[in-house]
Amino acid sequence: MSMKYKPNLYDSDPRDFLKEEVSFYVKLIKKYKPKKILELGVGTGRIFKELLNLVDYGVGIDNSDEMLSVCEKGCFGHNNYELINDNFVSFNLDLNFDFIYLPFNTFQHILYKKDQIKCLENIRKHLNKGGIFILDVMNCQNIELKFNEWKKDYSAKPENGNILERFQNTLKIDEGNVIHKQFKYIEHGNAGGVLNEEIFDALMKITPNNELEGLIGDCGFEVNDIWTNYQFDKSDDTKKIIYCLRKNESN
Repeated sequence: MSMKYKPNLYDSDPRDFLKEEVSFYVKLIKKYKPKKILELGVGTGRIFKELLNLVDYGVGIDNSDEMLSVCEKGCFGHNNYELINDNFVSFNLDLNFDFIYLPFNTFQHILYKKDQIKCLENIRKHLNKGGIFILDVMNCQNIELKFNEWKKDYSAKPENGNILERFQNTLKIDEGNVIHKQFKYIEHGNAGGVLNEEIFDALMKITPNNELEGLIGDCGFEVNDIWTNYQFDKSDDTKKIIYCLRKNESN
């Protein structure tokens, strides 16, 4: 990935759509009834841990030991899962799955087309016949960017009682359609004053919708359904596209 999160900061986000995202995947699992699932970029297990009661077996892949440690704690009480430190481009498991998902813009952290192709081909290789692959990305035709302007994403109150704010800033887009962003976290004490401030750099690849859909087809998938939010809506004016894909068995 092109960005390393700290687990406590990653989990501080209180925005409602993240809870809706978890519910979205629960509904999909109940609909398609997979036995084995794979999450790529599992992070702290925000989604993954809520699905384990609904499946026989789950695997989560992430390239951060810190994230995986928190995920393991969240999965306490379950014995039907495995967590693997690897990247979601070139992972190689001796196992196929009925349901694979790349949630919340994770695919956009793959910065080169050759790696995007490798990732999609690898997912296809690990997907059972008739299985489902969910790819959740930004709707590039509706992206509006303001440069060198800090925007507040949210304010949260962690367990320590302090106030944590997150801001983001877009610096530029380079020739490869990679957005250079910064995320800033500011922690305020109960009595006021800044206790801590951290800034993280992030790179995100912006692939035009038609180009991405061409890649999806070229890598052996066909579209089963498309939604534009976690309520399964299909409006055109949202900032998100969620592809529900199956293997094209004719390839």
